[in-house]
Amino acid sequence: MSKTQLNYLLDAVIAVAFIASALSGVVFLFAGSGGYQGGRNPSFRTEMLGIDRAIWSDLHTWVSLVMIAGVLIHLVLHWNWIVCMTKRILSDGRKASSRREQEACPTLS
Repeated sequence: MSKTQLNYLLDAVIAVAFIASALSGVVFLFAGSGGYQGGRNPSFRTEMLGIDRAIWSDLHTWVSLVMIAGVLIHLVLHWNWIVCMTKRILSDGRKASSRREQEACPTLS
């Protein structure tokens, strides 16, 4: 697998995890909060879209962890580019040589 394909696959995993995390978060937004309270909380729902609240919670937690891991791996794979671009942005433009300005930061591909 080429580095470009790996990057594409990793970005796809991050995107799917983000969408799943966002959708499960929206489900919790409309599911009510504050706990069951022995039935005194009428806005609290134990089931949403036919799925138990505990399963939604587990789904939200796990896809969020997958997304975090994917972003961390993405940062590691692009670390040299991040450092190069940070140095370029923070360096004083008047002191930069014409050769350095023309140098491209390394990419993953």
